[in-house]
Amino acid sequence: MNHRYQQKPTLHQWLTLLIGFVLSCVFAVPESRADNLIVLSRQLPSYQEVADTLASKLTTPSKILTLSELKRQNYDYSNYQQVIALGASAGDALFQTVPEGKHLIISFIPRQTYNALLLKHKNHPRVANGAVTAIYLDQPYSRQLALAKLIAPQAKSVATALGPHSANDLNLLRSAAQGHNLELKYETLQETDNPIHKLQPLIKSADIFLSLPDKSVFNRTTAKWILYISFKQRIPLIGFSKKYVEAGALAAVYSSPSDLGRQTAELANQYTNTAPLPKPTYPQYFHVSTNPTAAHSLHLNIPSEETLTKQLIELEK
Repeated sequence: MNHRYQQKPTLHQWLTLLIGFVLSCVFAVPESRADNLIVLSRQLPSYQEVADTLASKLTTPSKILTLSELKRQNYDYSNYQQVIALGASAGDALFQTVPEGKHLIISFIPRQTYNALLLKHKNHPRVANGAVTAIYLDQPYSRQLALAKLIAPQAKSVATALGPHSANDLNLLRSAAQGHNLELKYETLQETDNPIHKLQPLIKSADIFLSLPDKSVFNRTTAKWILYISFKQRIPLIGFSKKYVEAGALAAVYSSPSDLGRQTAELANQYTNTAPLPKPTYPQYFHVSTNPTAAHSLHLNIPSEETLTKQLIELEK
């Protein structure tokens, strides 16, 4: 019977294996050692893009979970220095479950939605202790109107339609309009109103129309009518998203998921659990999207997207 000869490992080989094992133990970061827990409201590409950018720019290890995954597991939040919620659902769910002494950063959330969360949890100690903050999804009105003035420098007035939610921002809108020497014209729409009857004279009366992300006003049907009326009246329409520009609006300033992920990482890297978090803030990084076809139809010669973005950045320095 033949037996194959097996050579025993040399001392050098044994040492190599041992060193490799020790190094793997040293550099492997156990899941419980992660310093940041990132929770997505839903498993959507936009949320995942924010999370991926965020995790790649954090200086300490992180763990990414969806809200549904988190609910299926009995998670120990004490293992994390900071918890970062992406979206309103995750922010609402984590407000109560994350220990009071832990930071909660809520990103990728509209300003009005975040304010509603604060009102809902107003008696929670983390509000008084400064252990919660947010990075908004939407742009400040002053930035949107600055874009409008860059596109239409001769404009004297701006119109907009308010719904039940955005009506609370009337004073903010007035202040932003005054800051750009624009007269603010508006109509408040109720669910029972015929939007066309109110929007047509409103849009016709102004030099620019600013659309606001109020779902009660800008549903699909109303959004199409606003595009049609503004096009017919040759009034520049400033949208609130890149998709709205692609649908026909003249221009919009927006922040991509990567922009928000980058800013959220910078915030998380800067603040530790021993310091109160800063106040909620608007997006720091943004881009301008334009619709050349709409500009041609309006007989407007507008700067490029890159030029407009740079101009807005310069205005805010």
